[in-house]
Amino acid sequence: MAVALWALRPVGSRLAALGLLGIWLIGGGILLWHEAFYTRLDVAGARTLSPDALAAATGINGLHIFWVNPEEAATAVRERFPSLTSVEVRCRWPAFCTLFVVEGQAPWEWISGDLRLILDGSGRGLGRGTAEALRRLEVHGLPPPAPGQRVDPWLWARMQELAQAFPEISAFRYEAGRGFSFADPSGWTVWLGEFGSMSARAMIWRALRPSLAAQRPLPAYLDLRVPEAPAVGFQIERIQP
Repeated sequence: MAVALWALRPVGSRLAALGLLGIWLIGGGILLWHEAFYTRLDVAGARTLSPDALAAATGINGLHIFWVNPEEAATAVRERFPSLTSVEVRCRWPAFCTLFVVEGQAPWEWISGDLRLILDGSGRGLGRGTAEALRRLEVHGLPPPAPGQRVDPWLWARMQELAQAFPEISAFRYEAGRGFSFADPSGWTVWLGEFGSMSARAMIWRALRPSLAAQRPLPAYLDLRVPEAPAVGFQIERIQP
């Protein structure tokens, strides 16, 4: 009897091992192929950006949870949408992930006809619909930068000076050969030109505004292209370059 029991032990061990292997294979198959372990991604915090575009940028929507790296997914979103101020990906078992974003505001939007292009803090084009912009520049006579391309350094420096000199103005216009202008809140056009100190022009504009607003009729334009000799027009006429 003792010999018979000893002889059965290897068979029992093999059966137990096969049983464990079968359980492991079944469990592994469930983990690998069951739809419950393929990522479902939600997006939280998107206001102006497309949730679908944000989800696509992560590269993890529909990916098996074993292959999901939250840090790499968040980095991919930051690279695609650099105007975002915060990006985080969190996952929970079995395969539920959420992309949390905080949208920032880009400094400028470039407008050329029907084309609208967001510019980041370095003057690089980000494409359409990637953020809200604090200011916009309607451009005539210059080709727009392509997404990923930076604005001409001279023009970008002037835009930065405009933002500092006129923080209360959000919309400017640029025409090649005529320079910058904007619409005064009271209705007249303020011509600034292309060169020289925008801060000096801003001081003159603020000093003249009260008296101009009291005029009847209101002026049609204030020409500050030569700040030492500001000119006021009371009828609509084209200013020669």
